[in-house]
Amino acid sequence: MMSWLPVLISILLFIPACQTSEEEIIQVLNRREEAFRKRDFSLYLSSISKEYRDRDEDFDRLQSRIGGYFKDFDRIEYVSWDRSIHIERGTAEVVQQFHLEVEKAGERNRYSGKEALFLKKEGRKWKIVKGL
Repeated sequence: MMSWLPVLISILLFIPACQTSEEEIIQVLNRREEAFRKRDFSLYLSSISKEYRDRDEDFDRLQSRIGGYFKDFDRIEYVSWDRSIHIERGTAEVVQQFHLEVEKAGERNRYSGKEALFLKKEGRKWKIVKGL
């Protein structure tokens, strides 16, 4: 029985650590959602890593593209749900459903679907590194 005690203690210590990381990731995703709602570009960028890379887009190109959205649209509404988070050694993959609605000069466009976001722990903070 005593030989299992260190294993049990390790497992019990590991579970709260995963939950903490998951909660931190959820905070990043919620901050991104809030940034859309408030049209707060600085808040949005606080969720994105300077190491962001996806296809042929790096952080600077992403910043320019998303900055244009914040500037051009009168209203941006974004909600996400049905989220799954997989964490492994300082990286995480989030798959979630989303609905995005934008409005410019009274004209609305709606987009819905599933997105996969990839995050990396940078120091003590989780940041999105791919998938936007």
